[in-house]
Amino acid sequence: MTFGLGVFEAILAVAVGAVLAACLHGLLSVAGPRFGTTQVVAARETFGVRGAYPGAFFTLFLAVGWFAVDCVIAAQAVAQLARLTGLPQGNVTNGVALLIVVVLSVLVAAYGHQTIAVFEKYGAIVFVVFCAVLGLALLPKVNWSLQPTVSGGDHLAAWVLGTSVIFALVASWFSFASDYSRYLPEHLSVRSVAGWIGAGTAISMFAFGALGVLLATIDPSAGGNLLALISANAPIAIVVPFLLFIAVGEIWANYLDVYTAALSALALNVRIHRWVAALGCGAIGGVLAFVAMFISNFKDQYTNFLLITYLWVPSWAAVVLVDMFVFRRRPGRPMTFNGRAVLAWLIGLAVAVPFVNSSLWQSPLAVNLLHNTDISGYVGAVVGGV
Repeated sequence: MTFGLGVFEAILAVAVGAVLAACLHGLLSVAGPRFGTTQVVAARETFGVRGAYPGAFFTLFLAVGWFAVDCVIAAQAVAQLARLTGLPQGNVTNGVALLIVVVLSVLVAAYGHQTIAVFEKYGAIVFVVFCAVLGLALLPKVNWSLQPTVSGGDHLAAWVLGTSVIFALVASWFSFASDYSRYLPEHLSVRSVAGWIGAGTAISMFAFGALGVLLATIDPSAGGNLLALISANAPIAIVVPFLLFIAVGEIWANYLDVYTAALSALALNVRIHRWVAALGCGAIGGVLAFVAMFISNFKDQYTNFLLITYLWVPSWAAVVLVDMFVFRRRPGRPMTFNGRAVLAWLIGLAVAVPFVNSSLWQSPLAVNLLHNTDISGYVGAVVGGV
């Protein structure tokens, strides 16, 4: 079980992390119809034109990071399909799978504009159906009685860390929350935009997160590789189309990562064509994906990626939200640099650092007093907002 938690407390951690993050994500999405632009550009109203540059740069990093994550997941799906056909397993098969995925991702990102809207619209429905069928098929194998492997202060810390990882996953979307909500009508109320988007985010995160928890109980020794676990336990008639859909879906999802990268570059006043952004994401993201698959542990690097996001995004988002809803910021001509907003973000970021716990940086406070948990995002959001 992830972080040593039992079944139901892990599901509760998923619920709490999803709801907390979804509330912020829904509120940030209000910037779409209000300002009619992307999140990193709308942030200029808060931080100023140049003050928004760091957020745009970090969002560019996020887009490339998600490109790498999606490539690894798609490559794992392809590798599992290869295993089912009898091909030998190992680094060669995994490497070829990753290369195919990266190349196809670049091509789709560069030339797949006409297909992305159709795939994302109907693909979401197909994915829900697949997950429902998969869940029903594997439900008899779920170990509902799996007990926690941690106790005392470590137990509470593990639960908090579980909420933090789910929160961090949603937080990694904060800086492009309005990239698509900007197409909503301007007359929509704050309650309508924030409520529906927040609810959709919370419900979907909880549903799929809870499913992931339940599937992980089937074989806790699987090391977090759910695709391998599914391949070994689900009926072949379900596994093959599911893995194929995962591979195709992740490749098409990389179009959105490239789109975000291009928008972030534009917010930095760097105009690049979509094919250039696709090549850049493919080159850098491909290297990161290779490192995650062959040099280090993908699960650990994925967690680190989320926790790095968890460090800077919440305080940034809190400052944006305070500016939007407390100071009632409306569209206008942004200043060049809003020192107070940038300072609030930096203070929130600085105060959050002592609460970080990852393989990249373990603060003494997090290790010795907080039982190895990480609450940096929560601290950053509160301090940055105040």
